[in-house]
Amino acid sequence: FFAESRPDQNKIDDMANIDLELGPIKAWSFSTLTKFEECPFRVYLNKVERLPEPSGAAAERGTAIHTLAEDYVQGVIGELPDELKHYKASFEELRTLYADAKVEVEGDWGFTQAWEPTGWVAPDTWARIKLDVYVSESETSARAIDHKTGKKWGNELKHGSQLMTYAVACFMRDPKLEYLETELWYLDHKHGPTIQSYTREQATMFQPGIHERAIKMTTCKEFDPKPSKHNCRWCHYAKSGACEWGVID
Repeated sequence: FFAESRPDQNKIDDMANIDLELGPIKAWSFSTLTKFEECPFRVYLNKVERLPEPSGAAAERGTAIHTLAEDYVQGVIGELPDELKHYKASFEELRTLYADAKVEVEGDWGFTQAWEPTGWVAPDTWARIKLDVYVSESETSARAIDHKTGKKWGNELKHGSQLMTYAVACFMRDPKLEYLETELWYLDHKHGPTIQSYTREQATMFQPGIHERAIKMTTCKEFDPKPSKHNCRWCHYAKSGACEWGVID
């Protein structure tokens, strides 16, 4: 699945910004970027001060179900877990495709600031994209799948932005890819996946916006807090007292 070069290199050279001085947080992921845009100080406490942020019950359940999905697709477990029953046919298809070497699960993709593939933890790692499932359908066509637990409604904008980020990463990783279908599988619900399709040209159009958002975080040196009932509601630091600006109901 790994690519060595890209046909559209000239289109992103201007975004490389290799001369910019990075701040204390030199790499980003979609989840960290989302938290940063809600409250930079929360990310500062976690990534710079290294204060642990325990995961809640919902997050731990999500991790456990992701592991079940990975194990089933890879054939580690025989029976389809009940937690995956709403997507029974889809998981059975992935299992077959995995046996045919057409599926990659739990991909840890690292990229440099110029969007060149690199290691997950390397001196030049600037972006980290973790994808649940990547299906290679042909030399030029693929599917990128992310498993979701919990509610769908109310998260549409964030999840749409996540799909867009995955699309950019897939095209930057594979120079031959021309068409990508991104899918969100809401495993707790029967209503089926959310699907968004992209061409390489479309992904290239969206890339500068994602890049600039990430540059803002990785060059940040002043992590100002953004206290509000919404931002502080799920923040461990607000509740623990580690953040003096926390808004507590």
